Amino acid sequence: MPRFFFNIRDGYDLDEDDEGIELPDVEAARAEALATVEELRDQLADAGNIELEITDETGRRLMTVPFSRGSHGRRR
Repeated sequence: MPRFFFNIRDGYDLDEDDEGIELPDVEAARAEALATVEELRDQLADAGNIELEITDETGRRLMTVPFSRGSHGRRR
């Protein structure tokens, strides 16, 4: 099963996920990211420029999920 990493990007700063999580596919990773953002959104009320970045085992960015309301994951 592939491993996905969920990094938090805040402008120029990047908090890298060193462990990752094994999930069946990129859609499961997207669902995990959306659930995480929803859970943390209230704690980070001023999170306008913070996003959760999903990468694969090679470090390739697959998509980002912004913390701001009204936006959903976008592929890059």
